[in-house]
Amino acid sequence: MWSVLDAREFSASTLCLAVRIMSALLSLYFLLLYIGKSISAEEADCRVYNNLYVCLEGETLQSVAFEDVHAVQTIEDIELHLENLGITHIKENAFNDVRNASALYLRDNRMSKIFRHYFHTLDQLTYLDLNNNSISDIEDGSFVRLVSLETLLLDNNMLSKFRLGTWKGLTYLHELYATNNTLALKKNMFKGLSHLETLALDSNGISEIPLGTFNGIPHIDLLYLSRNLISRLNPDVFRGLREVNELDLGRNCIVSVSSGVFRHMKTLESLWLNGNFIATLEDDVFEGLEGLSSLFLNSNDFTSVKMSAFANMRNVTIEPGFKIDGSPVIHFGKIHGLYRCTSSGYQEPYECEKVTK
Repeated sequence: MWSVLDAREFSASTLCLAVRIMSALLSLYFLLLYIGKSISAEEADCRVYNNLYVCLEGETLQSVAFEDVHAVQTIEDIELHLENLGITHIKENAFNDVRNASALYLRDNRMSKIFRHYFHTLDQLTYLDLNNNSISDIEDGSFVRLVSLETLLLDNNMLSKFRLGTWKGLTYLHELYATNNTLALKKNMFKGLSHLETLALDSNGISEIPLGTFNGIPHIDLLYLSRNLISRLNPDVFRGLREVNELDLGRNCIVSVSSGVFRHMKTLESLWLNGNFIATLEDDVFEGLEGLSSLFLNSNDFTSVKMSAFANMRNVTIEPGFKIDGSPVIHFGKIHGLYRCTSSGYQEPYECEKVTK
């Protein structure tokens, strides 16, 4: 039989062995952890790209740094070109080492959603190019830290709407381009962009412009709505837009233009109504556009035109122009009655004949 002393020696030996086993297992754990990290680092694709040191893990942008840190210290406008890298996601703090950048080009990648952490370290950014991705959603607050941003490009994506919080932080945005998406307009859609001057919404399949769509953006100078499916314009749809210089409604499906629809746009200089299906022009359709200098009416279906509609626009150039009895019309105010006008080509002047009742 074992003595008490033997039992104690056995317990101590067993305990010592257990401690050694635990220590060995712990060492093995840390070794495997280190190897795992090393393998992960090796799997990351790090390369020099457009003077940047870029690390990608799969399709996720892990980090960006300057290839030559000292060289960029003397550059005032620092551009980050990350086009066509197949990026689908951006890791948080990926831009930590390039936070003084003023322009970021992420066009021609594969992002489907913009998350709020993507750009939160880039508070000096003035230009952001997200063209030609597959973006269908922008998380609320994604741009909240971009307080210096002036230009945002979202062309050729899959956006159908903007969330209520999309524009947080973009108080000083001047230019917004969102052509070739599938956006449906709604009231207060751009509210919060109080300094916006350029809004491009061409080729979105837009069928109507609800009242109040342009609420909160009184300083719009250039408004582009061409190549959509707009068929009618509410008489008050442009109310509040008193600083617009160019309005492009070309290549839509507009069949009639309400009298006085442009009456609030007294600063308008160029108006595109080409490529529509407008049949009638009443004498007050261009009310308020006395300062208009360029009017594009090519390729419409004019069956009833009152030439007096153009009488108050003293310095306007009308494309493609009108002819009566083979002579160009110059003094519109002197011509009375209704005219049916047809054109043989896009650039060819309309040949008009008087409609007799």
